[in-house]
Amino acid sequence: MRKLPLLGIALGLVIALVVVIGGSGRQHSGADTRAGAPAGNAPLAGTPAGFTYLAAQNSNRCDLQPSELLRYPDSRRLQGSCCQAMDRATYEGQLRKLRAYAGVSAIPANPYDIPAGLAKRLLGYQRMIKLTPAQQTTYRRAMKMSSLKGPCCCHCWRWDAFQGLSNYLIARKGWTASQVARVIDTLEGCGGADNASGSAHPRSST
Repeated sequence: MRKLPLLGIALGLVIALVVVIGGSGRQHSGADTRAGAPAGNAPLAGTPAGFTYLAAQNSNRCDLQPSELLRYPDSRRLQGSCCQAMDRATYEGQLRKLRAYAGVSAIPANPYDIPAGLAKRLLGYQRMIKLTPAQQTTYRRAMKMSSLKGPCCCHCWRWDAFQGLSNYLIARKGWTASQVARVIDTLEGCGGADNASGSAHPRSST
């Protein structure tokens, strides 16, 4: 009979531990794991805290080349702006427009927070998908229509990755030049305010 109080105490400790663990999981479940750091530490994308977090990151570097990126674990995040400071209004507009492409898994949901695994997938498209002459014409037209006149402002990892994305959208999805240009503009990760380049085809156009 003396064992019963001890069993009761032990059972109470187990229940308390379960409650603490369960509460911790619920607290973290609202975090957007796309936002960069381990789940639970990064604020939700599109929130003021999420913008502040990404604006302070620098793993999306201009000097990051595909050869280095390919050695990253898939779980690593490429975050922040590579050139100019992020502009909150422009960033929020990009997130809104990218929701329209949620059904295309190859298109990143956030231009300032891209999983390395997805980036490597797009680099693979650049190497593996060979465009026909007609498709190459579509690609060249798309780049001329884009704000930066190319997949990115410089020949970094984003250039090769988004060239791969363009190849995929043209060859596998049958997208037109204007459709490709629109998504490339919306994915711009150089920072700055919308249409900062002065292009006649702003990246946030619909």
